[in-house]
Amino acid sequence: MFRASHLRRTFLWRWWNFLRFIARGVRIHPTTVIDGRSEQITLNRGAKIGARVNIRLSAYGELFLSNDVWLSHDVEIESSKKITIGAGTTVQRRATINGSVSIGSGCIIAPNVFISSGTHPFRVYPEKTIREQERLIVEERGDLSSLDRPISIGDDCWLGVNVVICPGVNIGRGSVVGANSVVLKDIPENTVCAGVPANIVGSR
Repeated sequence: MFRASHLRRTFLWRWWNFLRFIARGVRIHPTTVIDGRSEQITLNRGAKIGARVNIRLSAYGELFLSNDVWLSHDVEIESSKKITIGAGTTVQRRATINGSVSIGSGCIIAPNVFISSGTHPFRVYPEKTIREQERLIVEERGDLSSLDRPISIGDDCWLGVNVVICPGVNIGRGSVVGANSVVLKDIPENTVCAGVPANIVGSR
């Protein structure tokens, strides 16, 4: 059976996206795949989406890119909730953003950064496998949305290469996260943190 998601991955559809958005001042590389309805996606003037970006939105997912946002090549975005990225923020190559995520304006997201508000259950039914726990939660609650813990990243933040932002974390405005860090807890404004797990090492 041919589905709408298959159509959105075709060569002609991707070129159609390229042409219709360029008229609005938005540049989308023809190799980008956007799997979602047009009403789920807001791309403001000056936004640029690079080669092989993969955007997948479920029936309830939303993506909002403000003015002059840049997504570099091979970025992956997936959500059944809402992802917003503020004006002038740059998301560099191979970064991944999943779930319920709000990123402020003027941020720098370095290559290979992983940001996800979702997780896999492993303590709900400890005697069960992870996949079995997921199945039981879906049976009880209808889906896995109860495992989602939104992430917020303030304006003017810099996340270094290979940083991981875990579910439920809030990063204050003006903060810097050092390369290879894993952030498990909230970071105050204008703070420099680094490590696994990330700890405060200074201030701006």
